[in-house]
Amino acid sequence: MSKLILFGTGRGADVAFRHFMADSPHEVAGFTVEERWLDQERFKGLPVVPFETVERHFAPGEYLLFALMGFEEMNDLRASKYLAGKEKGYDFASYVSSDLHALEDVKAGQNCFIMENQSINLDVAIGNNVVMWSSNHVGDSTVVEDNVWMSSHVCIGGDCVIGANSFLGNNCTITGDMAVSPYSYIGAGTLVATNTEEGGVYVQPQAERAPMESRRFIQLVSLRCRGPAEQAPGPQGKHKDGAS
Repeated sequence: MSKLILFGTGRGADVAFRHFMADSPHEVAGFTVEERWLDQERFKGLPVVPFETVERHFAPGEYLLFALMGFEEMNDLRASKYLAGKEKGYDFASYVSSDLHALEDVKAGQNCFIMENQSINLDVAIGNNVVMWSSNHVGDSTVVEDNVWMSSHVCIGGDCVIGANSFLGNNCTITGDMAVSPYSYIGAGTLVATNTEEGGVYVQPQAERAPMESRRFIQLVSLRCRGPAEQAPGPQGKHKDGAS
């Protein structure tokens, strides 16, 4: 069992702590934050130490690091913490859920966080510092480069390349044999069927409100779903289902 130090004391560290402790061979031994954000000595009952001097408390070689942070600055913030830890001589752990669908072991680099219910096909390669939230599909021979953030229910076809530092929003679809260039932002529900440009933003128009109140709308939908016999009025001007 490896001993592990988590970066941060916020939501990301809390999520990482619970997953590592419940579903990994690693034991969390403490936390580290930059000294300017150090406002507590303990978190989850474990010590919190300044990142500037973390190696004095938890020596590289004896402990692994892990940093689960969001996609701020198109994942550059998380990448900077990963690189800073590497400069201090640390190796990084990765979390790969035991509850996913893959015929063979998932090939992932360091500081990855791969949650439950993924469908990962054959010969998929995942780089360093990649976050894959719940329930994505990744097709055969796809390469996910470093520092990518993948939200939930992303569908990626086979033979794709997902460029470094890209963001893939909920329910987006990347068709097969596509190249998502580095730093691409793919919004929720977006279909990508051509290669993207580096740093490009690809989003679907937001849904607009229909000019009708919801209860009236569902009433019309219900009437449309009925057959002609159900809609025809019966005796005394009533529908055959008894409605006036």
